[in-house]
Amino acid sequence: MVSPAKKRFEQVRAAREAAAAEDLEKAQQEAKAKDKERAEASGKERPNPYNRGEGGKPRPSPARKHFDRARAKAEASQATPARPQGDSYELHKAAIVEDIRRLSDIQSIERKIEAKRELLPNYESYVQGVLEGGKGQQDDVLMTLMVWYLDVGELSTAMDIAEYAANYGLETPDRYQRSTAALVSEEVADFALKLDKEAENQEEVLEQLQRCLALFADADMHDQVKAKLFKAEGSILDNTGHTEAAVAAYERALKLNDKIGVKKEIERLRKELKNSGQ
Repeated sequence: MVSPAKKRFEQVRAAREAAAAEDLEKAQQEAKAKDKERAEASGKERPNPYNRGEGGKPRPSPARKHFDRARAKAEASQATPARPQGDSYELHKAAIVEDIRRLSDIQSIERKIEAKRELLPNYESYVQGVLEGGKGQQDDVLMTLMVWYLDVGELSTAMDIAEYAANYGLETPDRYQRSTAALVSEEVADFALKLDKEAENQEEVLEQLQRCLALFADADMHDQVKAKLFKAEGSILDNTGHTEAAVAAYERALKLNDKIGVKKEIERLRKELKNSGQ
């Protein structure tokens, strides 16, 4: 006999899946209608859903973005252990494999980062859909994109993915050879430590850095990696005039790694606090 709780769970799941399917059908209809309108307005055949951006790079049309997002959300919400991925995942996996192949032909790190920056808009809708509807199935496309967002400095989106990954235990693809917690923590710390002292986005970076610290507070990683995060936090707090908080962050970094290189900063800031009477 099915318990009331089990029955209620099945009803909720069925309702959620029905809503997701309805969203997908609606998105398909809207995408077709908008493409038809464009075709009629231009007197040409139905346009390609991907237009061309700078350098001939494909760019999704607004209608296509809406469709891709709804489909990714619907398929992610209906994922099961028996069928963890849908057509949207397979299509984006094929695309990202080809993009990775092209990136491997670029020798310059700077140019490679710029190439990723140009490619990421093609995956935005997929990322949004999975984050909205996903049930936590392992997704190498999503995790690769998380790394790309870190590479180009879009920390907010990267941390959105990292939170989803941490909540469901998703890991980075084998080629990265680091856990999700270690990779995200080190990349966020490295980005923050490279910031110019006069950079205008320091508060925004600090917000994402502290978000990272909170998310992976209990994660198992090398002390050196976590120390680097605290050093980065201390650096930005120092740059933005939060002296006491900067000292606390630096001291935490030093406790984790006595070779992290913050002793002089701690001495300087303590002297400033003493001179100011704090």
